[in-house]
Amino acid sequence: MKLICSFFTLLVILSAQTMVVRVYGKWSDLARISPKYHLDIATGRANEWYDIVVDRNTMDRIIASGLPYEVQVYSLELEKEKVRGQYYSYDQYVQMMRQLAQTYPSICKFDSLPVRTYEGRWIYGLKISDNPAYEDPTEPGFLVDGCHHAREWATPYVVYKFCDSILKVYSTNNEIRQIVDNIEIYAFPVINVDGYVYDYPAQRSWRKDREPFGGAIGTDPNRNYGGCSGDVAGDWGAVDENQASHYPSDQTFCGPYVNSGDETRALAMYVRDHIINAYMTYHSYGELFLWPWGWTGNGTPDSIVYSRWGVRIAGMINKLGGGSYTPGQSYLNPYPTSGGSDDWLYSWCHWVGGIAALAYCTEVGTAFYQSTSDLDNIFQQNFKALKYLAQLCRDSIPPLCEGCVPPPVIYPIGNVPQNFTIRWHPVNPTENHPTQWELVELSNPSVIEDNLESGTGRWVLQGFTLST
Repeated sequence: MKLICSFFTLLVILSAQTMVVRVYGKWSDLARISPKYHLDIATGRANEWYDIVVDRNTMDRIIASGLPYEVQVYSLELEKEKVRGQYYSYDQYVQMMRQLAQTYPSICKFDSLPVRTYEGRWIYGLKISDNPAYEDPTEPGFLVDGCHHAREWATPYVVYKFCDSILKVYSTNNEIRQIVDNIEIYAFPVINVDGYVYDYPAQRSWRKDREPFGGAIGTDPNRNYGGCSGDVAGDWGAVDENQASHYPSDQTFCGPYVNSGDETRALAMYVRDHIINAYMTYHSYGELFLWPWGWTGNGTPDSIVYSRWGVRIAGMINKLGGGSYTPGQSYLNPYPTSGGSDDWLYSWCHWVGGIAALAYCTEVGTAFYQSTSDLDNIFQQNFKALKYLAQLCRDSIPPLCEGCVPPPVIYPIGNVPQNFTIRWHPVNPTENHPTQWELVELSNPSVIEDNLESGTGRWVLQGFTLST
């Protein structure tokens, strides 16, 4: 059992601006600190311990809770000072990606997501393929991204180095050449561009984007995606088990509506316009390897495949202190979440796009502001996992994880006589292989109006009104 430290240590704790404190106990025990889980949780081991980013007020509540704890980082500000200016800025990443596209134009194209961020920046990335100017419908797609959370500085480095490494060895390494020649790779090192620019190099320990709402700044991009599973508990804004927050000042604020953040809207638009069969999103920290669902302990339709490959891939990634990354469904590895990019991408591909797809998340390293001396080791270990997932994307995911046949796109017909013709086209038929269609004709609809709710006592309207 962990005990509170000496009086001197306690004074240091209480005087520090921001700390990282490891609290021991079950997930439900954290309600003793904050009944609604209004906590900035960095990582954890399910029902064993959780690392919480705390200020003076939260530290007081941890002490009052009676839960055992120990301080992991006495001053996050001092830890950040150790790596100030040693990482790349967003402008430097952009320039380096431009240089890669110029150096390897036959297999690399400078790319961007389709809309700007709230502060007017483009989210830039690279497409790597044997014909990067052409979207080949016969080749699987592999999407890799980093830095949904601004303070997770190691993640853009992993994504960028993946691109840099495969481009450099393409002409000499047959294994890499086979990957590049047979799949389309899309890589975006920094999704939360505004947040990253705000946090680096000023080191504000910022997590969210920078769009204001409800008197606060920022939405957590990785709580802002929707869900397409058909279960409302898996859609945007689900908080039944404290998977996210509806309080704008909280670190896990899910936004005022689904894809309210320009970052999440941009990535979702990009995914809908491409065939994505494999997805890897990088976060930090915790040395974990995760897969959907985050919002429930129930498995996905491809849960057996997720688990089999997830355990295998996690075993390829060595921790900095020895051993391999901890694999598991993210609902309990380490705690429930909703609105994550991996949950959304998998559910959209499976049920809406009709695309065979798997989506994974890797929590790299042991700190938000990882020592730069660790970065090459972190990348080298994760490169093996990325290469393996790319090979699965090429060979195994399409035949094993076929998506549902989505409703076809029916062309508008307007007003029609008694006999009329319906025309449609299937959605991604090479991905879900439809064999037959059922036509249902509906007529004489009955429209019912229902009051939303009497009174406004449970609502903060902010200019909106209740209606039928």
